[in-house]
Amino acid sequence: MLHLKNGEVSPDNLELWKTDVFLNQIANRLLSVRLLSLDIFDTLLLRACSVPADVFELTAEKAAAAGIWKRPVSADEFREIRIGAEWAARRRLMEPRASSYEEVTLEQIYAEVPDVICDTQRMLELELEAERQVCFLNPHMLSLIHWCKHSGIRVALVSDMYLSSVQLTDLLQSAGLNMEQIDVLLVSNEQQVSKVTGGLFDRLLEHFTGLSPQDIVHIGDNTAADIAGAASRNIEALYYPVIPEHFDSPFHWDSIRHGNMLPALKSLRKLAGSSGAREVEDPQERAFFRFGAASLGPFLHGWCEWVIDTCIRENRTAVHPLMREGYLLAPMLEAAARMRGAELTVKPVYLSRQSTYLAALERFEVSDLERLLELDWVKVGDVFSMLDIVEEAGPYQPYLDLSVAQCSLIPDASSGSVTESLRQYIMGERTQQKVEASIERNRKLFVDYLLQEFGSPERMVTVDIGFNGTIQKAMEAALRLTGLPYGMLHLLAVGTGKIAESLLTGMDIRSFVGSCGGNSDLGFRIARSPAFLEELMMGDFGSTLRYEKDANGFVQPVLAELQGHTAEELRCKRACQRGVLAFQQYYAYLNTLKPELLAALSDQPREWTKPFHRVIDMPTPEEASMLGELTHQENFGGLQISPICNEVDDHWFEQGEEAFIDYCNYGPAMFNAFWPQGMVTLKSPYYLYAYYLRQQSLFGSESLCFALIRKVKEAGHQSFHVYGTGAFADLFVRQAGFHGLKMESLIDSGPSGRKQEQQPDQELDQHQGQHRDQKLGQKQNHPIYVIASLSRIQTLRQAIEDKYRNSGITPIIYDLFPYQAGRNL
Repeated sequence: MLHLKNGEVSPDNLELWKTDVFLNQIANRLLSVRLLSLDIFDTLLLRACSVPADVFELTAEKAAAAGIWKRPVSADEFREIRIGAEWAARRRLMEPRASSYEEVTLEQIYAEVPDVICDTQRMLELELEAERQVCFLNPHMLSLIHWCKHSGIRVALVSDMYLSSVQLTDLLQSAGLNMEQIDVLLVSNEQQVSKVTGGLFDRLLEHFTGLSPQDIVHIGDNTAADIAGAASRNIEALYYPVIPEHFDSPFHWDSIRHGNMLPALKSLRKLAGSSGAREVEDPQERAFFRFGAASLGPFLHGWCEWVIDTCIRENRTAVHPLMREGYLLAPMLEAAARMRGAELTVKPVYLSRQSTYLAALERFEVSDLERLLELDWVKVGDVFSMLDIVEEAGPYQPYLDLSVAQCSLIPDASSGSVTESLRQYIMGERTQQKVEASIERNRKLFVDYLLQEFGSPERMVTVDIGFNGTIQKAMEAALRLTGLPYGMLHLLAVGTGKIAESLLTGMDIRSFVGSCGGNSDLGFRIARSPAFLEELMMGDFGSTLRYEKDANGFVQPVLAELQGHTAEELRCKRACQRGVLAFQQYYAYLNTLKPELLAALSDQPREWTKPFHRVIDMPTPEEASMLGELTHQENFGGLQISPICNEVDDHWFEQGEEAFIDYCNYGPAMFNAFWPQGMVTLKSPYYLYAYYLRQQSLFGSESLCFALIRKVKEAGHQSFHVYGTGAFADLFVRQAGFHGLKMESLIDSGPSGRKQEQQPDQELDQHQGQHRDQKLGQKQNHPIYVIASLSRIQTLRQAIEDKYRNSGITPIIYDLFPYQAGRNL
């Protein structure tokens, strides 16, 4: 696990910063550095909210509680007011001769808020209070500061920010930073220069007159301000992209599917995913680690919290997670209990559907045999093994390795087929006596195992992923048939509608999500496609097959041999599990700092489940690839080994991606489709993203913008000229940058707040000349244009056409019309 002090995320640990995958890159460089320069927000100081503007909504809620509104204003409305006020202050700053400053102040921003709404001075104070409530120190950066001071390296904080140095100092101190460790704090609005222009780095060099740029390393999260700005002054800079998002970021995909979820934990999930540098170096394993920390970890920890809450209410002091998933769940439950200060003994129990199958049977009926024979993968030998009567398989030795389906095609003189002969043989009187003896023997071994390991079984609390409660019903049936008390408590992560049947029999079986736990829409998806969840939680051993007594008379579980998993796959699973446990450790860190913020999550299973549900329901292409390649092993009724996303013929997609998913969910099982959404994403990487984007944007401009960007990306272009006007052009420019695309120029921006320098014809003349000499990353004489407009598309296209006609230059133009997109003119 992480190299942490006392097994915890401790900022006092001088080595903690080296576990950060980004900071670890400069470990050797820092040995020769004399000054460390740090950005503040999203680098040193993190926010326990989804986006910075969430602070404005919190400010509004505080204003409502304090009663300072002069007229009703909702939190959403004030968010927009506050954003608008900041833009108004910046526009005023850019007016000729208005000021020589490059950054506004918080006071200037609130000067733009009308007095008729509120007491603006009081609102300003409440915003600072809201910032203090959500801000917390990045423990990696704090550890780095401690290390620098211990090593004699000075530390500076530099920020392009509207807060003053006094306000920032108060914020940092309230978060726990000892400002005596900071040699200087420089803020753009006070220094009248910014990092973006390089001016703030000039101030830094002026403050430390004995240092040269080569003596300094700067760390920050903004490519323009922190990286390019520092480079303009020959200062080495490290890009720290823990918080910034991009199109392929799972956090962006989270927002498209579920909106603003677990806002207090968003930065923490990102931070946890950046840890573990020394333990996880391989890129593929690193991807699994991030997945464990960001998506699987929150779901499993939320479930653990619910288990502990339930045990406290029910006065239970021991829980028994079912193996194999208990391999990860047991240490998670122990960690969660320590975090809560709860006395809880965690002892896994070796159970499976197969190991409890015979123990739960009162007798073996024809219907039981038919259910076995209907399993696609069951072989003749598996039938005898399941019934634990392998010694009776003699007449069928030639067929033991053949499937039941294959044997149905092999003729038998007396019965018609080998399969029919097998039916008659198994249900014959002599074999039935053997089966009945096997049932009694397996039931006694199973019950003896429970009594031996857990004492009185009626006080047991089992913890299992779910989903139908099959194992739990089998446990209670075996105890009932033995005449022992069996009123156990069963806690599932996910339950299906079949749980109601168990409730009708008097079982106490509860679900974190789904069925009796509510949120069945989320539970259904997980229960439908649980394969990679199960695989990622398991240890390096097989499922429990049965029980037997050892030489000392102790009952021991007999485990299946683990097959089909490569060494690389097992390493990836371990990396994922380390990521899950890392999330728990960082959650514990934040819980010590902001318990009041995390307390709100105590009874919100839906919120805890959303990150993992999104992965199943709308995986990113990277997630579909890495998780879909995992191998799933099923031991019930025989051995089934298959990739989670197995290949299928193209004809299954002939009716479209949505029809394919429907068919997998509701149609006949023509092939094993463990994860339909993963298979669709491997086939059409952005189908599900576009599907949910249209719903979120109410079939509006965002989905149109994404469709236009996809055309450009799929054609392989990385830079282009944008020709458009108004809000859609603004949206396209923002989204193109989010996708990592470069805009060379923006022509005819319209009333969007940017300067209209020339008329369209004049600008096209200028670009026509440029393209005679520039390639812009494309083939010469093929400049790329994107018409980012919802209207006048033909007019703009015609203007480009006319200007390049007879010029020897052939532009490529993309617009919203599919039949014209990418047409060479």
